[in-house]
Amino acid sequence: MTATAIRMLAPEAVVLLAACVSLFAEHVPLLRRSIPGFGALAAAVAAALVMLPHRTTSFFGSMLLVDQTASFARVAVAALTAVFLMWLAARGMGRERSREATALVLFAALGGMLMASANDLVTLYLAIELATMPAYVLVGYARTEESGLEGTLKYYLLSLLTSLIMLFGLALLFTLSGSTAYGSLELAKAGSAGLLASLFVAAGFFAKMSAAPFHYWAPDAYAGAPAASVAFVSSVPKVAGLVAMARLLLALSGHVPGLTLALGTAAVLSMLLGNLAAFPQTDVRRLMAYSGVAHVGYLLVALTAGSVAMAAAVYYAVVYAIPSMAIMLIAAEEGVTLEALSALASRKPWKAWVSVLFFLSLVGIPPLAGFFGKLYVFGVALDRALVPLVVFAVLMSVVSLGYYFRVVRAMFARPVGEAAVSAAPSFVATAAIVLLAVATLSVGLAAGPLLAPLGFVFP
Repeated sequence: MTATAIRMLAPEAVVLLAACVSLFAEHVPLLRRSIPGFGALAAAVAAALVMLPHRTTSFFGSMLLVDQTASFARVAVAALTAVFLMWLAARGMGRERSREATALVLFAALGGMLMASANDLVTLYLAIELATMPAYVLVGYARTEESGLEGTLKYYLLSLLTSLIMLFGLALLFTLSGSTAYGSLELAKAGSAGLLASLFVAAGFFAKMSAAPFHYWAPDAYAGAPAASVAFVSSVPKVAGLVAMARLLLALSGHVPGLTLALGTAAVLSMLLGNLAAFPQTDVRRLMAYSGVAHVGYLLVALTAGSVAMAAAVYYAVVYAIPSMAIMLIAAEEGVTLEALSALASRKPWKAWVSVLFFLSLVGIPPLAGFFGKLYVFGVALDRALVPLVVFAVLMSVVSLGYYFRVVRAMFARPVGEAAVSAAPSFVATAAIVLLAVATLSVGLAAGPLLAPLGFVFP
């Protein structure tokens, strides 16, 4: 391994080492009581290492590519993981099993960081499985709840099926092109076989990202999982998954014209089904699951526009993940149903108002991060003359305001029953949510400087 490869993979090495230490940290007196805090520190160090100046580099025979887009995603994955573990250190998910949760989160983050840099079919698939397998356990973390185990089983079985379909597609791509490297995937003369292979691969990505019509596992899995698990699984893996999906599918779409139509169709279905199905939900976890389906649809709008939308899609994935994680962390502390959240404004006003901030960002209200994310995505789509798709996406964004408002209305309404038992005050947990609120504001207002290194030029 060259010195350059060692330096570029130092962030992943830190996360891997921290994950392994977390598994056995109960035998280390200094770490026994603060395993999640140790993991948060390691993830923060990894994020700082990624931010060190560097040039675009490929190594291991170009199987991994560290460019500006990958670095942006790696920073986001590591930073969000650090904030989540920071909250976990204060709240826990069953303190006697905190080392397991910390290790699982770090292994998933490691897979996500490698996914963002994958430039080869082999490394892509291995990274996807590394990021996904810990998520199975996190979803079913409450082992005594039947609903959680049912959701985990649905998630596992559908993910297993679509992983096999995706693997078949990847094998077919290798057969048609004779190479596993992205740069050598030549399918111009493959005809219908190239389209079939690309659709198989896309189906695998759609299932991992909970895009329609492969989204049915998400509401049941999230509803049965602890809200804290949902906070991580619904946000961090999607950032890395989007980068991996965009890098491969955009490389294929130039050779497989029918793939663009498939991406556009999935975008419409995801936005329509996600937004409409979210309306009747009274469980915040199910509501956010359907909201996630809709937001994947907005991401697919960017991919439909072609390679020029890569930076906008990656940025949108990050600005979606930040408020999504924050809302679920608040639900983990205050309750996961609308009834449990009722009158939150009278009990803890700051949480109610900061929740309004997060929901407005998800809708796309300026000057929050979500507004700039949708502005950039819709802008590149308009440049490609995808006017009907953009109009539909804007209408669906307006529709989403309705079900987000239902949660806000419950928070500011009078209690309809016995008040839920709120979590005890914690400075560290509060700081984690405040950090996400600051990011929601700053990442929006500083969108230009953040995306300029990715090659996205604003007028």
